[in-house]
Amino acid sequence: MKRTAERGFTLVEIMIVVAIIALLAAIAIPNVLRGRATANETAAIGNVRALISSLEMYRSVYQAYPTTAAGWDADMYNPQPPFGPPSYDDLPMDGGATSVVQGFRYLYTPVGATPIQSYAIRGVPDTGNSGTRVFFGNDSGQVFHCSGLTTTATTPPVGMATINSVPVACP
Repeated sequence: MKRTAERGFTLVEIMIVVAIIALLAAIAIPNVLRGRATANETAAIGNVRALISSLEMYRSVYQAYPTTAAGWDADMYNPQPPFGPPSYDDLPMDGGATSVVQGFRYLYTPVGATPIQSYAIRGVPDTGNSGTRVFFGNDSGQVFHCSGLTTTATTPPVGMATINSVPVACP
């Protein structure tokens, strides 16, 4: 009686393939997460610029910026047509957990006495995977950034790096 060898993979071959797949996954996953954070930060820069443009449109009609941090989003969306970007409609833009847009929370801070002639917008990453920088915008039209996941500053500190330069540490 002639015995035929069975075809198939040995346990050692299967373990080698699994080890190679695990090694490739260990290399790829951090790069994917870093790419997501970069995409969120790029979106945050665009969102801050869109909010700056919206606030300038509001000022061109009312000769002042919204007066309160708590109700600024209502001021931006109550007129018809609304001034604010569509992605922020129906979101409470108070910097809280429910105001997250593409991984960032945004907060408006009026600066000065009424009528408000200056403001600051702050975009803070919601989680560690959303990004590593905080973004600021103000009535100058510039976008500033600093490195760190949070900051207590509501307006861009003097000497903060613009978006075209290397970020400094957040205050």
